Amino acid sequence: MVVAILFVVSGGVTAWLRISDLQERVDALEAQTFAAETARQDAVLLAEDLATYDYRDLGGNFRHVASRATARFAGQLRALTEELGPELQQTRAVATATARSAGVVRSDTGKAVVAVFVDQTVTNSKSPRPKVERSRVELTLVREDGVWWLDQAGEL
Repeated sequence: MVVAILFVVSGGVTAWLRISDLQERVDALEAQTFAAETARQDAVLLAEDLATYDYRDLGGNFRHVASRATARFAGQLRALTEELGPELQQTRAVATATARSAGVVRSDTGKAVVAVFVDQTVTNSKSPRPKVERSRVELTLVREDGVWWLDQAGEL
């Protein structure tokens, strides 16, 4: 009788431990899935903001992007603005971007790499008729305090 009771208790404890372990795994997977989806959504907005500009207010647009970027990337963006800004102003360049699709390349709860397909409609003094340029960009985002920050961007 005592052996039977010990067997039942032991089985119950084992089942409880397995269920607890499975619940922890499910919770971790849900957290990772949620993080990946929020990173994808933020990457879409960031890619559109990054590829949208107007020569009349380059500083405003790039400051907006920099406000959602890590200090390192914000510095790179400032340097790029200083380098390309005069040409964009000289040619009166205007671009509007629309993300067509995006997918998470890899992620965890603190870092995500997202590929975004962007259509960018561009006009300038050299090409006054709107021209659509299609590109793929890969954004690396890092998460701090529940917010995804743009840390890297590059064309694929």
